[in-house]
Amino acid sequence: MVMLSPGSEDDNHEGPVSEKLGRIQFSVGYDFQESTLTVKIMKGQDLPAKDFSGTSDPFVKIYLLPDKKHKLETKIKRKNLNPHWNETFLFEGFPYEKVVQRTLYLQVLDYDRFSRNDPIGEVSIPLNKVDLAHMHTFWKELKPCSDGSGRRGDLLVSLCYNPSANTITVNIIKARHLKAMDIGGASGIISAHLLSSK
Repeated sequence: MVMLSPGSEDDNHEGPVSEKLGRIQFSVGYDFQESTLTVKIMKGQDLPAKDFSGTSDPFVKIYLLPDKKHKLETKIKRKNLNPHWNETFLFEGFPYEKVVQRTLYLQVLDYDRFSRNDPIGEVSIPLNKVDLAHMHTFWKELKPCSDGSGRRGDLLVSLCYNPSANTITVNIIKARHLKAMDIGGASGIISAHLLSSK
């Protein structure tokens, strides 16, 4: 059982924050007898709305960098901009000498059933900067995700083939995060082409 004190360590607001992405509360500590790192994801606050409904479906991915192959995930909190996860994750059999070489990386995402999950923000904290002898609780402002910079956006389309009329109907259902293509900030137009597979 992990005891958390109400006096959490606040983010020290290093540098200017360009857009408000909300913040996340989590705690981390190490059990030397069990060689186990404990990470507890507690809650998020003031997350931005990523869905057309004006809400988000947030969840958190947990990594110990530089390893990005192995991750743990919280449950999805539906339609919630101030989610409470209160989930504890154990990294068992992890020698302290290796733990202090890792960086705890938390990525908050908006779950999307029909397309790629939408990044909300991220937090990273080098574990050699934390006194892991007892559980420390942090509130950290989310920063923009660094791995989504090359994306051009997402399109959700539906295709319907009518064999009797020999037609294909293409519906553009939604577009999001399209790059601005002109000086006025517009994203341009969407055009569809049918290409032969031969």
